[in-house]
Amino acid sequence: MIWKWLLTMTFTFIGTWLIAGVFILFKPKSKHTQWISMAFPIIGNIAILLFLTLLWIELERPPMRTMAETRLWYSLFVAWITWSIYLKTRSAHMYLLGFIMASVFLIVDIIHPEYQSKTLMPALQSPWFIPHVVIYMIAYAVLAAACLSALIGMYSLHKKRSSLEKEISLAMKLVYPGMGLLTLGMLMGAIWAKIAWGNYWTYDPKETWALLTWLFYLITIHLHYAHSDKKRVLLWILALSFIVLIITWMGIRYLPSGMQSIHVYG
Repeated sequence: MIWKWLLTMTFTFIGTWLIAGVFILFKPKSKHTQWISMAFPIIGNIAILLFLTLLWIELERPPMRTMAETRLWYSLFVAWITWSIYLKTRSAHMYLLGFIMASVFLIVDIIHPEYQSKTLMPALQSPWFIPHVVIYMIAYAVLAAACLSALIGMYSLHKKRSSLEKEISLAMKLVYPGMGLLTLGMLMGAIWAKIAWGNYWTYDPKETWALLTWLFYLITIHLHYAHSDKKRVLLWILALSFIVLIITWMGIRYLPSGMQSIHVYG
């Protein structure tokens, strides 16, 4: 079973990110070390993509059904988004936090691989399945990066640094596209629900928490637009919004009403 390869592959992913992170953190001047810091993250990111491709072939279905499978996609998107942000900002802290997050989700998959059969239930045999899941995973990864920027801002506050403009600017540049992707994901989910179950919206626990996540990020955008001077509050709202997002994605199954959700597949 291809899931058995995950342990070895995870060491490959994390190893390449860690090696690059050491060079990025200490900023050596050598051209060879600069090449390593630039190339190794890409090697690790491509390795995850290849693993997902092989998993897709092995399962003979999109590897997006179980929580473990979505965590793989999440790690992939977090890794690529983190690398893209690093190329833009050259923030070593952002790089390290992003790849730590991607590594944690891979390690969780080793502990809880959630083996599943090759079959998909009828509701998931839909052309909306893949884009809906992928768009949400990209949205979650983008908003995770926004949260990391907010955490860096909180650290700056703790160190009594006066300006938070850089951290807040980066976070909000990520929140806006992340919010757009959340909106698109919800709209696609509503259309899919209409086709599969006859209703656009049923107040399923997952749907309700997805709406709550969307509203939290809407509040974040409003606060940034109308009260941009409230930087400390904005940082806390960004962090709280991401907590709500994580509950929506992974915490629903542990709530009393969660097990009745049609979105809990395995």
